Amino acid sequence: MILFLANSTAQAAAETIPADREFLFAQPAWLWALVLLPALLLLRRRHGTATAIRHPGIRFIADQLPTPSAMAGFIGPLTSALAMAFIILALAQPQWKEMRHEPLASGIDIMITCDVSGSMYNEDMLSGNKKITRLAAAKQVINDFINSRPNDRMGLVAFAGKTKLSSPLTMDHDILRYKVQGFESTVHDEYGHIVTPGTVLTPGTAIGSAIAAAAVRLDDRKETKSKIIILVTDGVNSAGEITPIEAARYAADLGIRIYTIAIGNDNRLSDYTYQEDGIDEKTLQEIAEITGGQYYRASSGQSLAEAFAVIDQLEKTDSAPRIFEVRTSLFYWPLSLAGLCLVLALAYNLILPRPAP
Repeated sequence: MILFLANSTAQAAAETIPADREFLFAQPAWLWALVLLPALLLLRRRHGTATAIRHPGIRFIADQLPTPSAMAGFIGPLTSALAMAFIILALAQPQWKEMRHEPLASGIDIMITCDVSGSMYNEDMLSGNKKITRLAAAKQVINDFINSRPNDRMGLVAFAGKTKLSSPLTMDHDILRYKVQGFESTVHDEYGHIVTPGTVLTPGTAIGSAIAAAAVRLDDRKETKSKIIILVTDGVNSAGEITPIEAARYAADLGIRIYTIAIGNDNRLSDYTYQEDGIDEKTLQEIAEITGGQYYRASSGQSLAEAFAVIDQLEKTDSAPRIFEVRTSLFYWPLSLAGLCLVLALAYNLILPRPAP
């Protein structure tokens, strides 16, 4: 199975991530005020002349008595100084600066229509040395295709006897991958009763309706410069109110190209002849021709991946990412600490007031 252009790298590029991050002050001039704080603490209430009455009886403890400056306290002024320092830091406006790279939409909108009829459960698709169902092969390759195009809007339509819009056009590719993984065929017994419910309960293959449903969604976006439908099916149109050719002409009038992929075991008898296997190749080829797309035959997991790889290369457009700066202000942290220090200083002065000199 061919993998597409480093899927993990493409997926990471689809997200908006910080390319560069640094801490800075928007108003660094305020930081010079911090130099004054140590000077204020040193000059605060220097030792002055102590007023006292000397008495011979207490001379032996004179050296142990506190001076007026020590009795004035130390914790209160320290917390006040810290509060002032934090206020200065808040005024300097600390910030985180990030340079972000955001990918822009490429201008290509893609609707993927996938057949989930009962025949898609046939196990005739080779993936390596293992046989898997047609639907399993389609799901795997569609997910790889989604991963390879992180800048495209994509949508999903599942169809059997009726159509189901699984996802509108979106840049959220995680949702698309989740929806694709949920595609299941409904299994009916010989009497038409549902044995195992799937994505679409109605039996049949409504190719025309699937094209029309996808085309309507693409036509809603008038500003898109390129619109395409990728149709994956293994059958013949047998349901719906519109024929595939009518739907293709409708899509062509809207400027939509359709790439058709016939999926199933390749019972090739010659270079130009296939054994009857239930696939209407002629109609699928005509659909592609009417809309300016291309037709592909996928008889294995590898050939299906190759078909999607060719489509991926045909529908390319340059999309330079948008670079922008994001700043996150942090001033509230030092401001909160300043408030806490002021509360502590006030509480200390109320609980332990300074004695009179």
